[in-house]
Amino acid sequence: MQIIDLFSGIGGFSLAGHWNGWETVQFVEIEPFCQQVLNKNFPGVPIHDDIKTFDLEQLKKSNWNPSASSIVCGGFP
Repeated sequence: MQIIDLFSGIGGFSLAGHWNGWETVQFVEIEPFCQQVLNKNFPGVPIHDDIKTFDLEQLKKSNWNPSASSIVCGGFP
C-alpha cells in the first residue's frame, strides 16, 4: 500500500501507515519546520511545497506505482 500525504504537517498519517507496513511516496507540505521534521523522519520521500502546483507530473517523479493500491490522505487546517 502506498500513501500520498497532502497537507502533511509532521507526518502523523504517514507514521500510522508506516506502522502498518505501508510506504509513503509523496508529501505536500508548505511549512519549512514541518518539512524539516518530514525529512528527518522519512528520508528520501519527496516533499512538494505547494498544493496549488502539485500535479501528476510531480507525483510521477516519486516512487509512486500507479498499478499499486494507493491512499491519498490530508490533514486539512
